[in-house]
Amino acid sequence: MNEASDAELMAQAAKGSEIAFAELVRRYQDVLLNFFLRSAVSFVDGQDLAQRTFLRLWRYRKRYKAGRAKFTTFLFMLARQESIDFFRVESRRRAQEEEIQRLAAVAAPAQGSAGPSGEAVRRAMGRLTPTLRDAVELVVFQDMPYAEAGAVLGVPLGTVKSRIFNALKRLKELLGHERGC
Repeated sequence: MNEASDAELMAQAAKGSEIAFAELVRRYQDVLLNFFLRSAVSFVDGQDLAQRTFLRLWRYRKRYKAGRAKFTTFLFMLARQESIDFFRVESRRRAQEEEIQRLAAVAAPAQGSAGPSGEAVRRAMGRLTPTLRDAVELVVFQDMPYAEAGAVLGVPLGTVKSRIFNALKRLKELLGHERGC
């Protein structure tokens, strides 16, 4: 019995065959995981990125044309885009966390306190409006992408970005005022 080629499986998947798609997942799940692990992500993030790549592959399954590119080329183009998206979000999240930690450090008492004051940040967060506080909680502390936070909050992407900007601005004011600046 001849095993179906990747291109044949994709053609079947394009017609809605979940069985053919499952075979592609079986064939490439470890390959994708290793691809992501070599880009210095954690095992859990690698698994998540592989799963997201397969979801993207399912969404774009009708766009794959066997004569234009090998299946693996198509798959790794999708994987690369997932990787780019992941590192973009990760970079933004780290910058936001660093900004909040910096604000907390500014708010820490001057007399020998080496670390940031979590209590000062908690008090400042408590003084934010619920809409700003919810945006910070989802995007910064829950590590949620802006678009996903927008869906949870029921607001557009731009509104989430605006709320994060305004929340950070307000936190700077509150933490500066608390310290007496």
